[in-house]
This record gives sequence, C-alpha cells and structure tokens, in this order.
Amino acid sequence: MNPDWQAARRAVARRLLRTSAQADINAPIDAASITRVLVARPNHRLGNVLLLTPLLQEFERLLPQARVDVLAGPPFAACLLDGYAAVARVDTLSARPLHQPRALWALWRALPRRGYVLALDAAEHSQSARWAATRSAARWRVGMGGGDAAAGLTHAVPYARCGMHQAQMPVRMLRAALGVDPDAPVPPLALRLRATERAVAEARVSTLLGLRDAVAPRIGLFAEATGTKRYDSAFWQALIAALRAQMAQVRLAEIVPAHGQPLLPNLPGLHTAPLRAAAAVCASFDLLIAADSGLMHLAAASGVPLAGLFQATDPSRYGPYGARQRALVTQSLASADIARAALQLLPRA
Repeated sequence: MNPDWQAARRAVARRLLRTSAQADINAPIDAASITRVLVARPNHRLGNVLLLTPLLQEFERLLPQARVDVLAGPPFAACLLDGYAAVARVDTLSARPLHQPRALWALWRALPRRGYVLALDAAEHSQSARWAATRSAARWRVGMGGGDAAAGLTHAVPYARCGMHQAQMPVRMLRAALGVDPDAPVPPLALRLRATERAVAEARVSTLLGLRDAVAPRIGLFAEATGTKRYDSAFWQALIAALRAQMAQVRLAEIVPAHGQPLLPNLPGLHTAPLRAAAAVCASFDLLIAADSGLMHLAAASGVPLAGLFQATDPSRYGPYGARQRALVTQSLASADIARAALQLLPRA
C-alpha cells in the first residue's frame, strides 16, 4: 500500500475514534440486559475466523439470551459459523475497505441502527475492528488496551488480563469486562459439523484407507503452509518414514491443499475443498499432523487429535490446545521425536 495512502487511512481512523462517545467508562455491565452483541474481527485469514469460536461458546454460556452479529473479513465466514444458533448475521469487510466505499458507507449507516447493547473489539491492534465497535453506538464497548489504545471504548481490558493466545484472548477479555473469572479453562475451537457432513467424509476416508482400526490407525498429513512456516519435501519424507518405523501398520494419507496439487505424491490423497467438507474429512482421521496453517486451525476446530508443527510463529499465540491437540516446536526435534510425540496423541483403544 502506498505510504501516503496508508498514513491518510490511519489519520481518518484516529479522527473517527477520537470523536466517538466515551461515556460510562468502566461502568458495571448489566449482563442480563444484553440482548444484542456485535463482535468485530475483520481479519481475512481462515484461522482468524475459527479463532472466534471459543468466544461464541462463551456467549452461549454467559449470555444465552443474546443474539450475536459478527463482523468478519472473508465471505466464507458465514458458512464456518453456521452451527452457532446465537449468531444472527455475519457481515464481511474488505481487506481494503476504503477501496469499496459503497459497502463501507452501507455498514457505516447500518451499525448504529441495529440496537447493539454490547460491542466487542475482538482483534488485537485492528483499526477496523475498533472503528466498528465504536461506530456501533453500543452502550458498552469492550476492547483490549489502555491509554491511547482505549479510544472509543467504555471498558478497556489490559492485555495482561487477556493472555497471549489469539483464541483465548477475547474470551478472557469478555470475562474480565463482565466480572467473571478470566482464568477459567477456555473452550477449544469448535466447528459444529452436522452428522450428514461427518458421514460423507467418513465414507470418503474409509474408501481410501479402510474402516477405523485401533491397530492400524488412519493418519492424515497436511504439508501446505506459507512462507517460513512451510517445511520442505525432505522433512515430510523423513517424518513419513519415522511414523512407519514406529507403527508399521499405520495408514497414511495426504490432505491435498485447496489448489489441488499434491505435495506428498507418494501417499494417497484427499482434496480439501470446500471448507466444511475439509473439516469433516479431518475429523474422520484418527490423527492429523499439519504445518501451522489455516487448515491446521480447521482441523483443530473439527475436534480431531492433532499435532501442529511450528517453526516460525509462536504456538503460545496460535497453537492448538483442545483435547489430544498439541503444538510441536520442531527446530530441535528429529523426525523420530516428532513422530513419537504425534503418535502419543492417538486415542487409546
């Protein structure tokens, strides 16, 4: 983006936030009165949509009477959140909203008219999310930060109370604002798959690898990742050999990336599109091993036992944490060590 254009965008955002109402700073929130909520996290990565699912589960627990609107980034967000009955609508915002002025103007006009009682800026350092929460005109507007970073909020929760993990952070923020213990266990990612979706995926995996068998588990591998998160072919071939050496009867398959080109051509493969079908395929394995990627988060949300492989990003911020889900930092691990740690995640017969 042109530096002058970027500076102008930031100046506009600062002006909008500075002129917003900031009454009732830190006034107690009456949870029982919250009937409509806005959650703003307009990030366009697949993982960032799925990282909202623990927060949606927390709304069901703490505010069961509330209808929740989500402002996300990508158009596929609505299908991923389809299983959450509390979600009334999902709006999307372009990665460059000022390049789509009509859509931005329509959202600008709509937000304060919807009757939000609570708005959450559920992103970290996002001007678009803060703008949406502020523009919502909600009675209570909650976000993370302090000092200048509290612009537009009625309740600014210090980062220290929110933790580091990007899925857990908004949950802890909500709890702190409502006066609930922020340190209680946080729900894992959850994509609520239908029984029919699971049945179709199970049939696909069974056709490829055979029925479930505790003696010969079905393990999926996903090798696609971006930039420095990506592992080369030699890494994956060494890991495949280590898995077979430690469990001779293991049945391996590649989860083929959305672009359709196998990265592990010596393994049978299953394509990953569309997203809900890909999640159901992941759930049909006994174990999934994936590089840090959007599909890793999709697998985590499916509930499958999962080993996420990290060499570039911080697993304390993005790693899987559900039951039998673990982040493995691989720089100092041999292939045999990775295979051993992953196989320990297999369900016991």
